[in-house]
Amino acid sequence: MPQPSQTLILTGACVNAGLERLEPLYRLARERCPDGFPAEETRDLAELRDAVSLAFVAGLRLDIAAKTGIPHEALSLDRFTLHGCGPVSLHDDRHNYPGVHFVIVVAHSGRLGVVDAKRRAVRHAPGEILLLDPHKKHALLPEGVSWREHPYERTHSPVHREEDQFLFLCFDVPRRLLRERFRAPVQRAT
Repeated sequence: MPQPSQTLILTGACVNAGLERLEPLYRLARERCPDGFPAEETRDLAELRDAVSLAFVAGLRLDIAAKTGIPHEALSLDRFTLHGCGPVSLHDDRHNYPGVHFVIVVAHSGRLGVVDAKRRAVRHAPGEILLLDPHKKHALLPEGVSWREHPYERTHSPVHREEDQFLFLCFDVPRRLLRERFRAPVQRAT
C-alpha cells in the first residue's frame, strides 16, 4: 500500500541571503498594491517584479539549496513569483498548478500560518522556507486556528490590516524533482 504523502513541510530553515530586504519589500507591496492581499485568494504581485533584482533571486536560490538540499537548478529563475494574500480557507490548487510543488520563502506573515488539514496555524518567521504540495488541502489561517474554526470570507475583499496580510516569494518546482521528499513519513498534527 503506498505511503501517504505530506502536504506541508516545515523545513525549520530560514534564508540569510536577502533577509534584510524582505521587510522593505513588504512595505513596498503595501504601497504599490494596497489591495493586493485579498481574503480567500492569492494574488501574483507583478507590480513588485522590478523591485527584485536577478542577483537577489539568484542568492535566494543558492541559500535555499544550501539549507534544504534541493538542487539550485530546480529553483528556476523563470518560475519565481511574488504573492500576496489574506487568510484563506482549506482548499487545493491542483487545477491552477498541475505539475509543480511550491518552495516558499515567507516575506511577511503577520499572525498567519500555512496549515494542512490536521494542524493549527502557527505564524511564520520572515525568511522561513516552506515546501507545499498545492494538490493537497491547505489553508492560511490566523495563529492558533484550525481550518474547521475559520469562517470562509465570501466577498474575497482586500485585507488591509498588517497582521492579516501574507507576502511570500515562491519557486514552482516540477513535481518529479520533489516527489520523494513529500513521500517522507507524514508528520503528526500539532
